[in-house]
Amino acid sequence: MADLKGSALVILAEGAEEMEAVITTDVLRRGKVKTVVGGLAGADPVTCSRYVVVKPDMSLEDAIKQGPYDAVILPGGLGGSNNLAKLKRSILQEQEQSGRIIGTICAGKENLL
Repeated sequence: MADLKGSALVILAEGAEEMEAVITTDVLRRGKVKTVVGGLAGADPVTCSRYVVVKPDMSLEDAIKQGPYDAVILPGGLGGSNNLAKLKRSILQEQEQSGRIIGTICAGKENLL
């Protein structure tokens, strides 16, 4: 992708709201932001809140190795937010301490506060 305008990591967790994950990823990529979808539980397909199955680009662990990212995005969905509560906070702490963006959508922030 030529002329990239920043980078973003979308963290995909089981039970995520699929529209929040997919539309966000789509808009970022259309805007020429290098966007990686990292699977919280690995690289295997994730069943989202409405039983749509989404395949992450790679595991979150592998995605973190490609960072840092200008933005880390946490899609919501009740099940997704409950699973995001298991997220190792170090990536979010590093984002915050470096003054980079953490974007939470709807319930994505619920268990992180």
